Amino acid sequence: QPIANRRRRLSLALRLSVYWSISILVGLAFIGAYRLWGFKSPAANWALCIGIVVTTFMAIYSYRKNRPDYKAIARNIEQHHSDAKALLLAAIEQEPQGPDGQFGYLQQRVIGEALRHAAGADWLQSVPTKKLIVSYISGIAALSILTVIMAQLLPSTPYLFKIKRGSSTIGYDYQISVSPGDTSIESGTPVVIIARFGRRVPQEAKLLFDLEGQPTQEIALARNLNDPVFGGIIQNVNRDLLYHIEYAGRRTRDYKITVYDYPALTRADAKIVYPSYTKLPERVVLNTRQISAIEGSRIDMTFILNKAVTTAELIPKEGPILKLTVDGRQPNIYTTSITAEQNQRYELHLTDAAGRANKVPHRFVIDVHKNLPAQLKPLFPNRDIQVSPLEELSLEAEVTDDFGVTSYGLSYTFAGQQSKDIILSQTDAASEQKQQMRCTLALEDFGVQPNQLLTYYFWADDIGPDGNVRRTAGDIYFAEVRPFEQIFHESESYVDRGSRQQRERENQDGGQEGQRGEQLVRLQKQIITATWNIKQQTERTGGIEDQKEDIKVVHQSQDDARQQAASALKEADDLSAAGALNEAIKHMGTSLKHLSQAAESAQIEELTSALAAEQAAYQELLKLRQREYNVALARDTQANRSERSAEFERQLQQLELRQNQNRYETQRLAQSEQQENQRENVAIFNRLSDLARRQNEMTDRLRDVQAALRQGQTDEQRQQAGAELARLRDEQLEALRDVDELQQRMDSPESRRDMVDASQQLGDARSGIQQSAEQLQQGQVSNAITSATRAQRQLEQMQDEFRRGTSGQFTEQMRNMRQQAQQLDSRQREVSNLIRRQAESRQKTLTDSGENLKLAERIEQQRKSMEELLEQMKDVSEQAETTEPLLSRRLYDTLRRASTENVDKALEAVGELLRRNFLPQAQDIEQQASEAIAQLRKGVEDAAGSVLGDEAEALRIAQQQLDELLKQVNDEVARAAGAGQFRAGDPNTSTSRGTGMADRRQGGDGLVEAGGAADPNGGGGSQAALWDAIDPNGPLTGRNFRQWSDRLRDVQDLLTEQQLRDEAARVRDRVRSMRADLARHGKEPQWDLVQQLIVNPLSELRNRVNEELARLKSDKVMVPIDRDPVPDRFSDLVRRYYENLGGD
Repeated sequence: QPIANRRRRLSLALRLSVYWSISILVGLAFIGAYRLWGFKSPAANWALCIGIVVTTFMAIYSYRKNRPDYKAIARNIEQHHSDAKALLLAAIEQEPQGPDGQFGYLQQRVIGEALRHAAGADWLQSVPTKKLIVSYISGIAALSILTVIMAQLLPSTPYLFKIKRGSSTIGYDYQISVSPGDTSIESGTPVVIIARFGRRVPQEAKLLFDLEGQPTQEIALARNLNDPVFGGIIQNVNRDLLYHIEYAGRRTRDYKITVYDYPALTRADAKIVYPSYTKLPERVVLNTRQISAIEGSRIDMTFILNKAVTTAELIPKEGPILKLTVDGRQPNIYTTSITAEQNQRYELHLTDAAGRANKVPHRFVIDVHKNLPAQLKPLFPNRDIQVSPLEELSLEAEVTDDFGVTSYGLSYTFAGQQSKDIILSQTDAASEQKQQMRCTLALEDFGVQPNQLLTYYFWADDIGPDGNVRRTAGDIYFAEVRPFEQIFHESESYVDRGSRQQRERENQDGGQEGQRGEQLVRLQKQIITATWNIKQQTERTGGIEDQKEDIKVVHQSQDDARQQAASALKEADDLSAAGALNEAIKHMGTSLKHLSQAAESAQIEELTSALAAEQAAYQELLKLRQREYNVALARDTQANRSERSAEFERQLQQLELRQNQNRYETQRLAQSEQQENQRENVAIFNRLSDLARRQNEMTDRLRDVQAALRQGQTDEQRQQAGAELARLRDEQLEALRDVDELQQRMDSPESRRDMVDASQQLGDARSGIQQSAEQLQQGQVSNAITSATRAQRQLEQMQDEFRRGTSGQFTEQMRNMRQQAQQLDSRQREVSNLIRRQAESRQKTLTDSGENLKLAERIEQQRKSMEELLEQMKDVSEQAETTEPLLSRRLYDTLRRASTENVDKALEAVGELLRRNFLPQAQDIEQQASEAIAQLRKGVEDAAGSVLGDEAEALRIAQQQLDELLKQVNDEVARAAGAGQFRAGDPNTSTSRGTGMADRRQGGDGLVEAGGAADPNGGGGSQAALWDAIDPNGPLTGRNFRQWSDRLRDVQDLLTEQQLRDEAARVRDRVRSMRADLARHGKEPQWDLVQQLIVNPLSELRNRVNEELARLKSDKVMVPIDRDPVPDRFSDLVRRYYENLGGD
């Protein structure tokens, strides 16, 4: 009996779960019908409720009434316990046969075995407990869900998933709900009004709305087929309004649409107060986002907002947040003050009283230019020299500083004496930025002696960032006082002897004492120079801690020099030389002592003492020099200078040697010292050219608008002209951003000294552009034309100072981004055409809904694609901020415009209208979205142009390269065809070809040069003729393979379309494969395959490049429309097709 009860409970639970699940599906269908189509039937809801109750009671009644089927239970037990076999079924079938209802012996035996089996096995598990519990849980869950659904379907409860549609006004026998009811929207966005009726639907409905200060406007609402829904759009809501719906002589209550604005920046001005030492006047930069200032300047920022806000902050990339201060008189003006200490990027974050933040935080970049030390450039003699005791030493140098120097002069020191300064110029204020320094030292007046050392350096004082005088010292130079007599003997030319290594061996074999002295002199000079550089670096940074490792290196070198001097002292035979070495060793020891103390105590004065001791040691070493020299002409004069002392240069140039100079020089590549400057000038020239062109176009468009204003008669024409003026003003403001970017580039430390005048001219041009923008805002078109023309002329004059070129990074990212933007715009135009055709169609049937849903899906795909593109633009803009600021700013501006135009919301509204079959309204909003996407594409293309350059110019270069590459391959194929005619009649061709190829593989790229060995069987003549027939410089079998392949790779990089790039890559792979076969197996290319796999694809690639170039040049150029690439599997069929056409 327990087993029977378990089975009955399981059956009841499963049956109730099924009944309730079916009821859940029916209830969800009712709710969905109301949600989608407004279908609502209280009778159906009550019928469903009654049906649920009836089926539940029927299931319970059936459970209580039905008796268990013991045989079925027995069979179920036997299925779970196979060892019972038919025992339980036989026991159930037994009936009493004896008197008094008793069982027989065999019957008792069967029943007893069944009971014993039941005691040994758990028959209750024939109905698993787990299954019973799952059925209970399923029933409880279904009952809970059903309870919730029925609570929503009954009239006394709200509907599930119901969207608030505003208040409802119920007239006589009419039920209407208005969406969105009372709501708030952003200023300038359209509003879709939906009126949904109940069972009774009027013939027509009208939307009436009142704008503040304007008469009531009326819009006829459109009905979607037979749906009880009317809809309409209020375009560009810029102010609060009241609206209501009128239908069948009735009207709804007034609904209010409240308009709000996100906080936004209208204009940002900067006032730059430069440090007093610069002597620069205050500078006011209007309407700027990028500011360049000198280190220590105070920047007063003024932000004009569209409304008052509760929070206004400048959030830096690194550092504390700057709170903006509200102006006391105008609540929408905020100010702050920034001290220019380091480069910084800020973002302006605004929050209004309602908690709304600005959509896209405006980015401000402050570029701080350091106050660099003065630069000293020696002009004459600009090297270490030898002087006579009676000579007047003339010295010249040039000093350059950002803001001028206060004084400059020369410091000189005789070894063992105190340093002395000669002030060449001194003023209280900073002088001109570039000064010439000249000084003459009359050595005779100083009483100098031969072998005495004079060191000197130029210095200049300027004003540092802290306002104090800062001294900058130049490089130290040596003037060695030579004896009155020096003898030079002409020896055998080194050119005839051989290489520089042989000369070194000869000098070492000489073993002269003077040579060792020269080595010590050179080593000691290097030690002095290193100590001087460490001293200057220490004074510049204000600490010696960072220089301790370098001091240890100098200390080690000085110790090595002392050991070499000690070794030379032991071998010295001359008493004077020994005395000089002894004194030099003493001074070196003093230098080592001061160097050690400098590393330990970190005192700069110890470096000065060490430098004096090193100079004294150097002066003693000068006494070791010989007075007689053997000299000769040599080709590698630069190497000779590095090996012998440079002080003999002037004397050697004055000698008249008998040997003629070898005029056969090896080829050298000229390395321009101005290469970096030229690249920078090229980039600046490109920016100037773009700005000048845009100002020229601006002037022409302003003249057109001026003429339209004069001829305009209607309000619509005047409004169009005013809208065009607003667009032109925005373009001028964008030009201001570009000028600020270029100004920052010119003011960089690398370019500032060379572009002072150009920077000032650019500032004048910026003033003209700024005035033009302000005059456009005030409606002064004539004055704006004058200002733009003046700015254009100034920019064109600046172009003459720079050269044209190309530069840019992020090439691949921008190429892909430009392609995505173009595809997005193309798909949007296609969707626009489909919507237009659908709207123009007069056959409105139920099938329209399916087409509209497909269009809505495509609109949703467009919205997602646009969001992905905007995210990529944001990432690239942030990454390119440092290396490509122009690209970063253009992407940022395009991204900001796209965000403010609410393209995503417009696309979302279009999709919603299409799903509701409001085609005319959807078409209106879609046109706005299409225009915004077109502007987005244009912005991405302009940004990509700053990196990729002119696409037409790139295709033109690719076209020229393809023509040359094709010519080279065709020449080699033609020459190979001529060689094939010769091989056809030569029986020894095969043997000679194999031999030649084997030889050529040993020669690497010089394949042709090694293939001329004669065949011992007499085939040498055939072999030579064969390889003479093949071009030794051919791209496939000759030396020019790598060059040809690299040029084709350059063509691949120039192409923008991915299919063309892939085709170029495939051709390169095929050529590489043929080249590998040639080098590996000596297998000559099959020229028919070369024609088919290389020449023909290259020709096709060139033709497609020509077509792309023609499309870019002019929209009116006629090009084939069936030039899509033929799939590989059909290429043979197409080729045979055209061959058959030609044969006919």
